[in-house]
Amino acid sequence: MNDPNEMKAVMADLIARELKRLSKLADLVVYTLYDPDQPDDPVDYVLNDRAEIGGDIDLDVSFQFEGVALWYICRRDGDAFSAKKVLIQVRDGRFVHGQVGDFDGFWDEFPQYVAEDRWVQSAVLKGGVNDDARPYRDLPAAAAAE
Repeated sequence: MNDPNEMKAVMADLIARELKRLSKLADLVVYTLYDPDQPDDPVDYVLNDRAEIGGDIDLDVSFQFEGVALWYICRRDGDAFSAKKVLIQVRDGRFVHGQVGDFDGFWDEFPQYVAEDRWVQSAVLKGGVNDDARPYRDLPAAAAAE
């Protein structure tokens, strides 16, 4: 597989299938999209709640964005929760950074955790592996946009 576009398509398909599989098992899925130039507030936010939907959460996953997308895939267990977070950064149509993490906590603290996730802020401002890991603001495209 030498074609970068083919590799991106295969990666996108694998990641999307796993996000969809995990979401079907979740009680909540939160999707946020961040613009690295304005990392304090998401440019898109979607909350999928199994209780409101009345069944499985069926995500529509697309990687046709520029910025940092994050999915919180959460299962509730009484007063506690466990969650997986998946972060994907796309710049100029390329995957430049990705991370997966697990965390647990108290259910009533979940909204605050999502709103104040320092992991996201760090990843939004950090460059990806495909761009020499230079901070986003130090890249020529970011300088030209300012």
